[in-house]
Amino acid sequence: MKTFTTLPFSLLLPLLPVVLSTPFELLSKRPLASHEWARSTSPNQPRANCPALLPAGEYEFPHYITQISASQPDKAYGAQYSGVFTPNDISSIFSFDIPASRTDANCTLEFIFPKQEDLVTSSYSISGGGTFVFEGYAPGSCPGADTTYNNQPDPGPFGEFPAVHLEPGYVYVLDVGPCFVGAGTCVAGRLG
Repeated sequence: MKTFTTLPFSLLLPLLPVVLSTPFELLSKRPLASHEWARSTSPNQPRANCPALLPAGEYEFPHYITQISASQPDKAYGAQYSGVFTPNDISSIFSFDIPASRTDANCTLEFIFPKQEDLVTSSYSISGGGTFVFEGYAPGSCPGADTTYNNQPDPGPFGEFPAVHLEPGYVYVLDVGPCFVGAGTCVAGRLG
């Protein structure tokens, strides 16, 4: 069996993986060492700007990011470059296209949250308590330019993952196991 990690998110809260798995509890939280985040910035490197802890070819990054707002439920934000989150209002949806080469793979659902000082080409700001909720959508039900809070993708089979406290400088593993989505399918999840 192949193993891969989904590399979520552009770089506001860098790297929220979303490969719909069975969400029950936080499996592990460990410090993210600076050398694990270090990246080559050479344009000649195929993994330029990729975190060093991710094995080459064994992760996915989001192919589409958008936001939804509970207070403006009919507003469509369209494609975005990073996630935005506000308490009880704005959530971000991340969509991944799982390639056919991932058939029979195992999936790890993890959130890699570097410290601000370890980032070179991006930045983020965070305030508040740092508690987030993740919800996976049904396989094949992914966001588009017209996605709003009122017409977000179909819910997945497991509902919302229990709230988890996230802080910079850690890797959070939420689930590990066989991917239940078919290769060649888009998968998406909401972080809010």
